[in-house]
Formats: sequence, C-alpha cells, structure tokens
Amino acid sequence: MSPRRSLHTRDHGRHAAPPPGLSRKRRARGGAPAGRIRALWSRRRPRTAGDRRRGRGGSLLLLLAEVGLLVVLLAGPICHVARVQVLGNRRLTAAQVVALAGLERPGSVFMVNPEAVGRRLLASPWVRTASVSTALPDRVTIRVEEWRPVAVYRAGAGRPYDLSDQAVVLGLAGADDAGLLEVDGPPQPAPRPGRPVMDRELLVALVNVQRQLPALIGQRARSFTIDACGNLTLVVARGWQVQFGRALTPEELAALSQKVAALHQLQAAGVNYDDPRLRYVNVMNPNAVAVADWPPAARDRPSRASVPASAGAAAPLLVTSSTCH
Repeated sequence: MSPRRSLHTRDHGRHAAPPPGLSRKRRARGGAPAGRIRALWSRRRPRTAGDRRRGRGGSLLLLLAEVGLLVVLLAGPICHVARVQVLGNRRLTAAQVVALAGLERPGSVFMVNPEAVGRRLLASPWVRTASVSTALPDRVTIRVEEWRPVAVYRAGAGRPYDLSDQAVVLGLAGADDAGLLEVDGPPQPAPRPGRPVMDRELLVALVNVQRQLPALIGQRARSFTIDACGNLTLVVARGWQVQFGRALTPEELAALSQKVAALHQLQAAGVNYDDPRLRYVNVMNPNAVAVADWPPAARDRPSRASVPASAGAAAPLLVTSSTCH
C-alpha cells in the first residue's frame, strides 16, 4: 500500500493557484481587486431635482447667515466706535481734529476708511501730516503733525494771520503768538487760509534777520513793512527804522545779507543804536549808508556824510504804488 500524501504540504501551499479574480498579492491581503473597487466607486447615484433644491437652500441659508453677521458688525453696538484718540495736536484742539476727520458721529469701526480720513485732515491749512489707524473692537487713533507759525502777517490795517515757513496763511493769529515776527503788507483783501501771501524766500530771509539782529547790533526786530512796490523797512523795538529798499528779485534778496552786514559796520564806526534821537538808517546802498536822527545831532558824524541836508528834518515816507519805479 502506497503512503498517503498530505494535501497541505509546504510546496503545495506555496505554489497553489489563487481563486479566480484574485491575484496572489490581493489574496494575501484579504482585499477585493483594485479594478472592482474603482468600478463600485464610479457607480454614483444621479442627482435628482430634490437634491438640487436642497443644495440651493443650503447656499441661501449660508448667505443669510453671512449677511446677518455683517449687519451685526456694521450696525450693532459691538464694533461701534467708542473712542477717537488724537495725538500730536498743538494748535488745534482734539475736538477740532475729530471734526476735520468727519468722526463726530462715527459708526462701526469697519466703516472708517483711514485713507479718506487722512485726506480730509490734510485739507486743513494747519495739518502738515496725518495718519489714521483703527483697532478692534471700537477704537480709532489719529496722529497729526501741525505747521508751526513763524510770523504774523497783516494786510494794511486788517486782522493778523499766522504764516507757516512756506509763507502760507494758517489762520487767524492767537494770543499765544507773542514774540513771532510781525510782517505788515500793503492794503489788500483779507488773506485766505491755505494760500501764500508773500514770497517764501523773502519770509525766510526776514526770519533769519530777526534771529540774528540781537547778536549782530544788540537790537531786537519788532516788525517788517512791505509796501506795494516791494520796498522793505525794518522797525526795531526802540522805534527807529532800517530802510532796505526793494526786495523782490532773487538778486535783491541776495543783497539783504550785505545790507545787514552794513549795519554792523556802521555800529563799529561809532553809531549808537541806543540813541533816542535816531530815526532811521538807510542801507539801500550798503557802500553809502545814510543815518538820520531827530532832532539833528549838533556834532558831525562820519556816517552822515551821505545823508542829504534835509534828511534829518523830515521823517521818511513810505513809497506808495503811484511812485514805484
């Protein structure tokens, strides 16, 4: 009798053929064929009209929720602007800055446009630079840099106005402008804020003369007068005057430094600027300076050699527009 052969030998298990439809690898993992899985996945139920209606309804509900959230943020009290902080203001009050910014009755912080608010602020002659920022939930911060007045300008007998270093009118002068240079211009309509009223280079030159005069000749400048022809006259604190002549063209403005230097040379030659009889010094020609006093001094002065005999007897007259040359 022949020996019985086992059906589960190691060789038979290793080389036995897999069942139909399963590869040896897939049978070892115990899964379905990859092709059959893809086929089952691709068999999707077609969308019906109900499915489409339900999709549109879900989108509408989501849209309504977004609109409701937007209304709450814009109109609700949660993000309503509760505080406007103003920084950097000196001449303008915080209330004036807020009014210029258009934030007297602010709404939601999301409705504040920093660029638009900044443009409104820059429309003020006083505002040099402006920046605006917002912070959740309810704060707006405004930071401004103001123009600083350097002179007070008066047209004829009109009201005084502050000028920036650009010779632009800032607004009516206030009580805290004492000590600023005074410039009296010819009669004309009232200056308009935001507009220049004189040449910027001339204003810079006048401010420099005012600052240098005390150290140069020991006198303080009180004001400058510019007539309709452009003739410039300095009035010192003691009341006597310095006549510079025309100051309109760049050449005439450049000559101002030589004329101011002539005042120092005249003092070194012996002219006493503290003498109460002194009426004016004419430096239109810095090489031939004229000095007049009232009443005329009994003694002769070298500095009066160029003054006509009648110059000490009559006060200098401002040149009017009809006598311009």
